[in-house]
Amino acid sequence: MRYIIGLGNPGPGYASTKHNIGFTVVKALAKEYKIKINEKLHFCLAGKGYIAGEEVVLALPQTFMNLSGNAVGEILGRDAEKASGLVVICDDINLALGRIRLRKQGSAGGHKGLESIIHILGRSDFARLRVGIATDVHKADISRYVLTPFRRKHSRHVTHAVALAKDAVACMIEKGIDEAMTRFNKRKVG
Repeated sequence: MRYIIGLGNPGPGYASTKHNIGFTVVKALAKEYKIKINEKLHFCLAGKGYIAGEEVVLALPQTFMNLSGNAVGEILGRDAEKASGLVVICDDINLALGRIRLRKQGSAGGHKGLESIIHILGRSDFARLRVGIATDVHKADISRYVLTPFRRKHSRHVTHAVALAKDAVACMIEKGIDEAMTRFNKRKVG
């Protein structure tokens, strides 16, 4: 079973912010594969279904970004086998909007949600799909930037990034992470 976790902040005030693009991707997967995300599972809203013939749990932590590890830790417990099926989808301020980057494992790279997950699980060997949100040079407060919505002029790139991320997850499940990384990590902004 795969556990596909989209990171973001709960509540309508955060729904369209850059930091919530992980939620957006998971909701797009749910829509495409007709998976209802309406169960309360530990500290998440979750739904079970199938993508490319494999059983998945799609989850949206309701703990706020910086405490995402609490939700993921509760879902996985101490089961190392479950951690091998974990895919975390989050925003990335260092990637241009419209780009994605899939990795088998790695550091948090300054992302507080990933830091929390790594801290709680005590491991960093899980897949993560980073979705680029960078639209400008960021000389201002990064926290303020990630908690604001995308501008209307960026909507085409947001739609492209979400579609790429959704397709990358499906490819990873069907063909493996190496194939998905080869196909999607080098794709250009649409």
